Amino acid sequence: MARKALVVKQQKLDKIRQKYLEIEKDKKWKDLSWEEKYKLYKKYKGKTRYYNRCKVCGRVHAYNRELGLCRVCIRMYGRKGVLMGIRKASW
Repeated sequence: MARKALVVKQQKLDKIRQKYLEIEKDKKWKDLSWEEKYKLYKKYKGKTRYYNRCKVCGRVHAYNRELGLCRVCIRMYGRKGVLMGIRKASW
């Protein structure tokens, strides 16, 4: 399990990222004052700080984009039969 503080921090960054992308998409950028633009830039902190987390446990490493899960959760749910088309390898 990931630390709760890191998961909460990532959720905050996701909200700020969505707000930034929404403003950028709607081209409302021109309507904002320079102070609002500065605050938004300061909060956003760029695309480099955004990273994917497992939806179940919050793990960062070994993340699968297709499923949105880490390798540990894929193995666990695959073993239980929850994920369709995944079975234990045997050779």
